[in-house]
Amino acid sequence: MAERSTILIVDDEIVSRYTVEMLLESEGYNLVFAENGEEALRKAIELIPDLMLLDVMMPGMNGFQVCQQLRANPRLAELPVVMVTALDDRESRLQGLEVGADDFMSKPFDQAELRARVRTITRLNRYRRLVETEEQLAFLANYDVLTGLPNRTLLLERTQQAIGHASGIQQGIVILFIDLDGFQIINDSLGHELGDNVLKEAARRLTEELPKNTTIARLGGDEFAVMQEVANPLKTGSYIAQCLLEKLSKPISLDNHDIVITSSIGISVYPNDGEDSLILLKNANTAMSRAKSHGKNNYQFFTAEMNTAALERLILENQLRKVLIRDELKVYYQPLVELSSGNIVGVEALLRWQHPTQGLLPPTKFIPIAEEMGLISQIGEWVLRTACYQAQNWLKQGFRLQISVNVSGKQFQQPNLLEIITNVLHETGLSPTQLELELTESILMQEGKGSEDQCFTILSHLQDLGVKIAIDDFGTGYSSFSYLKRFPLNTLKIDRSFVKDICHNSDDAAITSAIIAMAHGLQLSVVAEGVENSEQIAFLHLRHCEVGQGFLFSRPKPAEQITQLLQYTAQHPFMFI
Repeated sequence: MAERSTILIVDDEIVSRYTVEMLLESEGYNLVFAENGEEALRKAIELIPDLMLLDVMMPGMNGFQVCQQLRANPRLAELPVVMVTALDDRESRLQGLEVGADDFMSKPFDQAELRARVRTITRLNRYRRLVETEEQLAFLANYDVLTGLPNRTLLLERTQQAIGHASGIQQGIVILFIDLDGFQIINDSLGHELGDNVLKEAARRLTEELPKNTTIARLGGDEFAVMQEVANPLKTGSYIAQCLLEKLSKPISLDNHDIVITSSIGISVYPNDGEDSLILLKNANTAMSRAKSHGKNNYQFFTAEMNTAALERLILENQLRKVLIRDELKVYYQPLVELSSGNIVGVEALLRWQHPTQGLLPPTKFIPIAEEMGLISQIGEWVLRTACYQAQNWLKQGFRLQISVNVSGKQFQQPNLLEIITNVLHETGLSPTQLELELTESILMQEGKGSEDQCFTILSHLQDLGVKIAIDDFGTGYSSFSYLKRFPLNTLKIDRSFVKDICHNSDDAAITSAIIAMAHGLQLSVVAEGVENSEQIAFLHLRHCEVGQGFLFSRPKPAEQITQLLQYTAQHPFMFI
């Protein structure tokens, strides 16, 4: 059964309203009445009727004013309005047309004329709505609402059409899969509304940069794709990628923020990388993932070897989800040695994965994947708890050691980080003064509204607990060291890349000496990473570096082997000088 048309009848005279009701009641319409202009506007917005019969002469807001306000409302701009008037002068009709009336009828009504006009107008309006709805559905099925670009469905359809055309004339096709680097940080720190504006600006830049015969699509989130038929897909793909990397990385000014966002681009070509639109898009996506793993802000062409690597990663991801259940994670420990005495004063907890087929994997092989999968917080809490239990176990054996645990950027962003640390210390019984958390410089330099204040608050709370804070891999992340004065810190760990050649490279020697002097000036202790020979020890000792860490003392080892080393060095400290 078809839905009944709704007619809104606006007239201040009860007799006129009753007359229209009697004339139209047998036609099956849904009749709604309003006694004045204000009520008419309110009901029109609420109901969106198929037709309004609007009396011209009403007290307060007259019919001309009502019609004018209707046309100013985007939702009611197309509402059919028939003005009803006893006035038959040309001037009144012209005024009605100027404010947007569609037709006029005179009082008293002619029954046949009223029914005929209402029937015709409501049918036309419902047909118009049907067409508009179908157009909207077609748009939603093929286009992205936010940017107005084609969506994944339309991209694949056009690519398949292009394949049919290109195969007939021996032409190529290039597909670029584009992902905005670090876009989630913008959403998290500046809000989704500003994030949407960044996406719209990215879409505008893509459209502006590329020729008209190019399909530019938004695939969802911060992912876009470009498809073009070309004679030389390798040359053209490389050229387009270079242009887009440059175009997209230009600063975006939004809401008093200058945002710089880079992109990673993967490229596949027809027919080399596939003869189906889905395969080509998948391979371009695989190449994009390789571009991200190569430091982002670059492009990579697809190679067959990438599929093998992607499959291996997928398998690794599935296995990584079960590491805690299967008890496959292990914590190894590396000693921290006081250079003045040769005593072990602490250990750093280092995560390893005892993979069922690949053996012992270092964190570089799986931690980045765990971060992308959202598993790093769960794994990080497990490492913290395991290390604290072990430190407490050593304390019972007579070895009071500082235990250093790494905290990733994702962990540091946890809203309940302080609660987790407090609970672990309470559960294990470890004194907070024995725990040191190692952060990277990038954590302290996070951008976004309130990020610095939030970071300062968290570090201050940790310091109040007695937990120490160390900056890991110092010197490799940022050239400005002003944050060292702003945040409550205890220790700097000089990156191994500087320590490695301090005895042979004057620049590394100067940098290391300057870091030690600066740290001491700020009342911070210093740990030198990557110590491997006695010459380095002599250099560091001469400059009053307090602690060393490296293969010269011990490689990372399981807890039981570190226990044996602690027992031995308690009687035979390391001898350096």
